[in-house]
Amino acid sequence: MKLLNTGFDNNSTYFEHNIDSSDIPNIFIHGVGLDNTMWLPQKEYFKNNKIVFYDLINHGKTKKGYKEIHFENFNKQLIQLLNHLKITKCNLVGFSIGALIAQHFASKHYDKINKLIIIASVYKRSVEQISQVKSRYNLALKGKSITNDSINRWFNSEYLKNNPHVYNYFLNILQENKSEDFLPAYKLFAEADNYALDFSNFYVPTLIMTGENEVGSTPNMSMKLNQKINNSKLYIVPNAKHMATFEKADLVNIEIDKFIN
Repeated sequence: MKLLNTGFDNNSTYFEHNIDSSDIPNIFIHGVGLDNTMWLPQKEYFKNNKIVFYDLINHGKTKKGYKEIHFENFNKQLIQLLNHLKITKCNLVGFSIGALIAQHFASKHYDKINKLIIIASVYKRSVEQISQVKSRYNLALKGKSITNDSINRWFNSEYLKNNPHVYNYFLNILQENKSEDFLPAYKLFAEADNYALDFSNFYVPTLIMTGENEVGSTPNMSMKLNQKINNSKLYIVPNAKHMATFEKADLVNIEIDKFIN
């Protein structure tokens, strides 16, 4: 795989990039408790495109120590990264909490976005769905491990059985987390429905996708987002769960590629 350039911006955000080409850059935002390494298949597939992967605050190699995190913190982080890399417009790709961050960023900084890609986003969760995610958050808050449960919720069981190295890959990422670092972002994710989004500024072409078998960011949620967001397209990834970007990377990458190019 072609190695990406690495660096830190003035806000101590760690990023990896290939911005040698003249295309509009594609910026990828990872999920809670993960880091930029979750995008391994995308780093390989899009290696000849202009790409940027970064670690969210309190994650990976980026600055830690935030006791509370709000969407505005993530917006500010991304603006500072764009300024550092002298990027005026980008295609923004967000996964899970990264999908929420991308939406919040788009609602405030729509002039910075060429195209928006929302993967595995929650939207208007039911009381039961909110209760389930808050229950997982409270378990983690009490020091209980939710790692095994998470990985098994993210992938189809048959896939994990046939690809034990993938289980270990994500196990290693999640085990690197210190609870005090990832819990503030997890709390924000659990309470995300309290932060209503204004979709009136969403006029950029938008691709919304999630896994057919996804239980947290359900196809129904993506369908509702598709109805809500102007100029949006919906793609349900066949036989995929939460981590469709990895398990069904070939399908996901082709859809993103068609959409941005």
